[in-house]
Amino acid sequence: MFAGMRVQDSGQGELTRTESSLQDFFGRGEVFVRQLIAENERLRSELTRTDPDRTGLPEATTASVMESLVARITELEAEATAARSGAGNSAAVAEQAQRIDQLENENYHLASMYVAGLQFHSARSLPDVIQTITEILLNFVGIGAFTVFVLDEERHVLFPLAREGGDIDACNEVPSNDNGPITAMIHRGRPWTRGDPAYADDVAIMYLPLVSNRRLVAVLRLETFLAQKPVFEDNDYSLLSMISEHAGIAIETAWIRAHAKAVALQRQAVEHLVGA
Repeated sequence: MFAGMRVQDSGQGELTRTESSLQDFFGRGEVFVRQLIAENERLRSELTRTDPDRTGLPEATTASVMESLVARITELEAEATAARSGAGNSAAVAEQAQRIDQLENENYHLASMYVAGLQFHSARSLPDVIQTITEILLNFVGIGAFTVFVLDEERHVLFPLAREGGDIDACNEVPSNDNGPITAMIHRGRPWTRGDPAYADDVAIMYLPLVSNRRLVAVLRLETFLAQKPVFEDNDYSLLSMISEHAGIAIETAWIRAHAKAVALQRQAVEHLVGA
């Protein structure tokens, strides 16, 4: 139903990390930070105005966090430039090339984190959130098949809302009190972070909780990697942690915006919002 933007490749099916795309990310950094600051303030004001008596409003990513990401990217670019200009003899070339590759990898990871955070905070509707999840999992994490389950709080089940790499009609509802990974995630009541259980089973390489204000709102069932990616890489875990926290906040924010008040999640209403 939601066909995510797939990574463009050069015939090898590999995730692209071209110099031009990175420069495009970094060149927009200062503008993105200003936009994010304004968007954070707007979202907080809107939630407060919509539901002034609600406590524990979801925290948006602070401007200082995003500013630090951009500052770190700038530092890494300067270091990479210095490394290139300092490669003066053949003995140093291999070492400098290795260091440049490390810097570019870190640049790419920071750019991925930065773009992911920006996209979640700019999402204004549930379809926007689903689209952002899809793009990040496909393009940055390398997940080829996954299903988005949303919690129906009145019926105590999770229902499939969107699927990539498979038929959504083949997915059934999942009880939230099955004493399995779903129940465990509800009891934990917080976003997934590195070191937490992966909640894997025979049909999923990982279940990822999407949480807002200690409230589980949805679950991502990560089913298979893209063909060219056999396992998670180290940088993937910070992206998964970001998705776990910021997608949950984005879903709740879109839900409140659509209803002008805090109400329980319910399948029929959620599907109506996304046109399912």
